[in-house]
Amino acid sequence: MSKLLFDPMKHPEWIAPQTAEWHANLASEDGGYKYPWKSVLDEPRAEVILADKIVEFLNENARVLDVGCGHGEFTKRFAHKAKEVVGIDIVEGYIASAQEDTVESVSFLTVDADTPIPFPDDYFDIVYTKKGPWLFHKGIEEGYRIIKPGGIVLGLHHCGTDGGLRSFFPGLYAPFPENYLDDIKMKFELQLSESNLENVELQIFEEIEYLSSPEDVLIKKCFGQKESLKKIVWQECLKDVEEIFHRHATPKGLRVVNYHVLMFGIASQSA
Repeated sequence: MSKLLFDPMKHPEWIAPQTAEWHANLASEDGGYKYPWKSVLDEPRAEVILADKIVEFLNENARVLDVGCGHGEFTKRFAHKAKEVVGIDIVEGYIASAQEDTVESVSFLTVDADTPIPFPDDYFDIVYTKKGPWLFHKGIEEGYRIIKPGGIVLGLHHCGTDGGLRSFFPGLYAPFPENYLDDIKMKFELQLSESNLENVELQIFEEIEYLSSPEDVLIKKCFGQKESLKKIVWQECLKDVEEIFHRHATPKGLRVVNYHVLMFGIASQSA
């Protein structure tokens, strides 16, 4: 049986990912939602798949909303390809970072997506989220209010990483529950079925990533955590992680698999 590694999630300093505290710490220490580990990604990359899908529907008159834009790097890809691109996020630190390097036709606002969004009815041609809030839940009208009838809705969500990672580093990484991907599919299928969108599509796909070094295994695990906890994890785990990494790594690095869900729909013409 493989040795159980130190589990940082059981430490009192662990911050649950995607919580307000986690985002605030990430914005304070890193300035944005930026992956700090080094790796190589095989094509097709998840962000490229989403970007290509968005570009399919862009034109010089389009207005685009990025919900949960983080530090705005992805949002700025669409500068000069649309009439207006707006990024919103609840984390002020992310928006401050996004506004440091302004781009023509792109703007950023601190907005809580659970409150009224400060734009007129039928304003946006495309509303998308990349790992952020989904505005088209059953019983929530704000997404339908701000998108034009016939407008495009997209959502990309990261659903975890495995491909051997969780068995290579037991304790540090916990195994997925049985039927994990089937449950994920059911969850997002239900979300789409309740969304009142037309022509809905759901795609679950794998993104192959090669982590460059043993340190990157720990950086990935401790993404968004405080520096004080990271020091403890390095002290407790690095020696074991180095041995395991070099045993399983390929010439490109340690191969892992990222799972993503891509949702697509069209706002009802009769909404």
